[in-house]
Amino acid sequence: MLDDISDNFIDRLAHDSIESKSELRELFSKSQGWDENLQAIVINGTKTHNPDYILVNNLANKILSPARLDATAETRFLIDRSIEFFARPNDKNSDAIDAIQQLSPNAYAPRKKRSRVFKALCNTLNVTDNSAGSQFQRLFAQFADELSTRKIDFKLFLSINPAHFLTMSNPKDDKRGDTLISCHSLNDSDCGCSGYARDNYSFIVFTAADPDNPETLNNRKTTRQVFVYKPGNGLLLQSRLYKTSGGTRGSQTESKLYRDLVQRELSELEDAPNLWLTEKYCDNKRNIYIHTGNGFGGYPDWPHSDFDAKISIREDHLHDFKTFSVGTYGLCICCGDEISSGLYCDSCDPDENEYCQECDESCSETWEVVNRHGERIHVCEHCLNTHYRLCEHCEEYRPVAQVFETGDGSHVCSHCIENDFMLCDECEEYFPADEVVSATASNGERVYVCRNCREEYYLTCSDCGDFVHVDALKDDLCPTYRADEEVSA
Repeated sequence: MLDDISDNFIDRLAHDSIESKSELRELFSKSQGWDENLQAIVINGTKTHNPDYILVNNLANKILSPARLDATAETRFLIDRSIEFFARPNDKNSDAIDAIQQLSPNAYAPRKKRSRVFKALCNTLNVTDNSAGSQFQRLFAQFADELSTRKIDFKLFLSINPAHFLTMSNPKDDKRGDTLISCHSLNDSDCGCSGYARDNYSFIVFTAADPDNPETLNNRKTTRQVFVYKPGNGLLLQSRLYKTSGGTRGSQTESKLYRDLVQRELSELEDAPNLWLTEKYCDNKRNIYIHTGNGFGGYPDWPHSDFDAKISIREDHLHDFKTFSVGTYGLCICCGDEISSGLYCDSCDPDENEYCQECDESCSETWEVVNRHGERIHVCEHCLNTHYRLCEHCEEYRPVAQVFETGDGSHVCSHCIENDFMLCDECEEYFPADEVVSATASNGERVYVCRNCREEYYLTCSDCGDFVHVDALKDDLCPTYRADEEVSA
């Protein structure tokens, strides 16, 4: 496959990426960490630091200065003592906590974030101004940033380099050891990598095993996410975090740290307060929908709830942000023409083979199935026989775990059972709904029974025609009719 990559593909991908990501490049190039050769912002230990508590003290004094204007001497003393809680965190601060509680009884709580304690104190002292772009917003953002700042011991790359998109994941079964693998890789035989590289607002955020070695920088990524941001818009999408161990479980800490660093960088570049509202993308409260661009042949992972994608809105754009599309047409690796699936256009496909979307291998024929996410995909014969089974009711292939044997020996998927089948209360097996009838059980309760159970255990009441359990039927009459007869008598 790599042998088929041509200069036509490389040249057009580079050209298109320069054109499409011009807005991001203009924004990123303002950063002190911008590396022109890499076409990436490099965030590392030299750009971050431990909190500067002198700066924290100065910012706190500046923010709270309006509260001192008409305050009593005692209140001014309490304000000064309260600031020590934030500016001298290593000192014994019981006196500072007492001062905070006298000024704002509900502001402090053990283990509560210091920035939130300070915000509550500001609210009580009436210095808060939540209007967009206010001096308070800017100073408080700096204050909160400085309190949470810490030195990192790794390099984080924010890249728009098309080469980094192509190598966002490594080849599978790499003999050199653990690699970051996902469906976003060339040997998964889709054009998603070049589709991301050619869209307007996607960028790759990643770490590398050895960032100073070009080989590992490009081919040995250890964590990687796709972020999407339209400059000046205030809406940020953070997609799934991929890492060498695979999956997203246990990676929330890294994902939050990367997001915080990206948010801080974007806010600094746009000279805006670093105040963001973040929530899960799936079922978000604002009904924000991020759709894929026309012709995108990659895998959109952000709509899947188990991948924990996040959206963030910066407070200066809470009411005027606009959504965007992610991905666009990819390029044929041979001729460089636009394609929406695979790696080759119809003219360049070497063998016109199909590819299995389950095992990612080429095959001569595929079958359409419905996977566990409810998506229609095409799989090879081996994966079909191994992972799927035909539902004999809807005649679609479903995952083996979702297909069950019914009372008549048929194999039916859970979707059909839920919609078209009923449970027989006698034998506790599922049957088609039109084969199950209502009847009176031996205890007089109404039940539903299949045809076999009805024929074996139930008879017809000669008066009302209802199916009645043999133990409840007497003289061919059901309990209801017998009771009526006794009352009449």
